[in-house]
Amino acid sequence: MSFAWPLVLPAGAIVVAVAAWLLLRGVRRRAAALREFGEPGLLARGSSLGDERTARRRAWLQIAALAFGVVALARPQFGERPAELARTGRDLLVLLDLSRSMTVADVRPNRLAEAKAAVWSTVSAFPGDRVGLVVFGGSAFLQLPLTSDHASFRLFLDAATPDDLGDPATDIGTALATAGKVFEHEGERGHRAVLLASDGESDEVDLDAATADLRSQGIPVFTLGAGTPAGAPVPADSSEAPEKFHRDHIGRIAISKLDERELRAIAKRTGGAYARADRPADRAPFREAIARVQARTLSTSRITERADRFQWPLALAVAALLGDLGLAGLSRRAARTRGAVAAGRPGAGAIAAALVPLLVLLSGGCARGTLDARKGQRLYDAGDFAGSARAFDQALAADSSAARAYGAGNAYYRMKRYEDAAKRYTLAAASPELRQRSEYNLGNALVRAAEERPERGELLYDALGAYQEALRLAPGDKDAKWNLELALIRIDEDRMNGGSRGQTRRADYGRGNMKSPGYEGNPEAATGAMAGGGYGAGIGESVDTLDADQARQLLETVQREQLSSHQGRHENQGSSEGRDW
Repeated sequence: MSFAWPLVLPAGAIVVAVAAWLLLRGVRRRAAALREFGEPGLLARGSSLGDERTARRRAWLQIAALAFGVVALARPQFGERPAELARTGRDLLVLLDLSRSMTVADVRPNRLAEAKAAVWSTVSAFPGDRVGLVVFGGSAFLQLPLTSDHASFRLFLDAATPDDLGDPATDIGTALATAGKVFEHEGERGHRAVLLASDGESDEVDLDAATADLRSQGIPVFTLGAGTPAGAPVPADSSEAPEKFHRDHIGRIAISKLDERELRAIAKRTGGAYARADRPADRAPFREAIARVQARTLSTSRITERADRFQWPLALAVAALLGDLGLAGLSRRAARTRGAVAAGRPGAGAIAAALVPLLVLLSGGCARGTLDARKGQRLYDAGDFAGSARAFDQALAADSSAARAYGAGNAYYRMKRYEDAAKRYTLAAASPELRQRSEYNLGNALVRAAEERPERGELLYDALGAYQEALRLAPGDKDAKWNLELALIRIDEDRMNGGSRGQTRRADYGRGNMKSPGYEGNPEAATGAMAGGGYGAGIGESVDTLDADQARQLLETVQREQLSSHQGRHENQGSSEGRDW
């Protein structure tokens, strides 16, 4: 046996010792005072005062209850149980300005060093995030793809210099467009952000066009301004230059100033925030704004952890308190007890008996994880699916029960985090009572997750297995049959390199009645053959108003609607106990 909070034990032992000394001292002083007042035996027969022996027993029971409570507070642990460890974070892409103006020394030692320090301070505040690096000047390129290795990011960040770029100008629009291209194939909507560190001095930029791609993907841009509004001269490109500072086209020493206006405008257009890199006080609310970008589960792993057994000493503490209440009732004289009954007032024994079930319920309800599970259900019913998922995950951390995993899966499905939902449905399927519903919902989650991946074949085959298991457990489940057929259609389309059934030379499995494979003999019937596959001579109807691409898009739209609406019938309205979509 071990303890999660072992330091509670020595501190609790001191408290128990002091309490024991005070209680027993009080019993002795009370007994001495009664002996001075009169004969103890006579007082016992003529009053409702308890005897010394009963008072001492009650004191020991109270001491025992306190001691067991201290042990429960230290969280004793015995044995192990399986658990799922999830690593959560967001995808944060850093855009670092390496233009000539970033070498200006209006902040010490220069703008680039100040920007790097501010970027690292921000990134290190979110150790679970995936981070990437894009460097830019007059052009931009991806220096480090998104990675969970913050040490590698730090190396690339420190190594970035203006020498990495051939064009010393500044084009923020190109950098933002590059970020949009990177995020087209990375991360999930609602869990991505851009961190732009620059002095804001850029060529003329159409901000609406530059941020259009990021805004369409729902990606906020958080901007860090490097430098000061007063500015300073721009150093020459090398130490071997004839002059110390760079001159403009008419021979004047070039002065570079921080342009906060453009950086603020970028942040405002995309829903981000702005801060000065040289003001640490500004970066605290800046980090809080980034933290509001919702994190997602990046990876999970199966682990074993120590099982909490605090319920055992807590139950003993409750038993000791009940024993104390029982002795308090038994110590009253029979005459006083009868008088209390005649007056209609319950005695201490009756009160203790009434408190027993209440204390048992309270002790069970306060078990770690139970309140989190109830909170998760309450938030789910209220429509707060993100809060519900967090509460269910906390309940799962305390006890990996199938019911809690099922509730968490429903919450993640509502949040459109389908792969996270699938992992929890897999846990819930271990329960015989929830297995059929969990397998059905697992199939739904896998199909929806496959829609978001270019390589989706494995997910679709896993969905088939889930639907087949759901049908084995409930052969009459029409929804599972329907969704199984839709998953098969998706697999057939992938097998034919994305084409619809009946539009390639492998379409001879359909219900057409020609003998040559594909559309060799009758290619003009391709569009009409969609419904039945094959050549379309048996059941397909030609549709003159749609070409092949339009028809394929229509079919995919109908299938997607079927997966989001037909299978979405409730069993229990607004509850995570049944199919909830």
